[in-house]
Amino acid sequence: MSRTLVIAVAALAVCLTGCSGGSGSDSTIAPAAQHSAPARPQNDLRASMEANLGFPPEPDATTTQAYLADLKKINPGLVSAQDADSLVNRGRDQCRDLKARPEKDWVAMANQRFVTPQAPKGLGDATASKIIAVVRARLCPGF
Repeated sequence: MSRTLVIAVAALAVCLTGCSGGSGSDSTIAPAAQHSAPARPQNDLRASMEANLGFPPEPDATTTQAYLADLKKINPGLVSAQDADSLVNRGRDQCRDLKARPEKDWVAMANQRFVTPQAPKGLGDATASKIIAVVRARLCPGF
């Protein structure tokens, strides 16, 4: 399941949970002034939801560049075929799988996730294992 879909479902669940609680009053809509909690910035909310769903935090620019350089060493076509944000997101998705899936599934997931136009079904088990090592080292060392 893609991270965007997982986040959307989690956000919907949070909204529905918040909307379904009854306060015992006759009013079905509370005025905005009654809610005194400060609004959290959108990025903080997204980061919090992603962390709760098992994704590591987004890497800083230095970490991203090191991650991309390591991937390029493994297969230059991997980096040239995709934009940096896409590769970082795929790596973070892989991190979630490292946490949530059994180890026997990791290589297959990496082969599905990290592809090139020349290798649309994956780069092979040996390359996928190298990618997993880079993902762990650069994006989710605690996983």
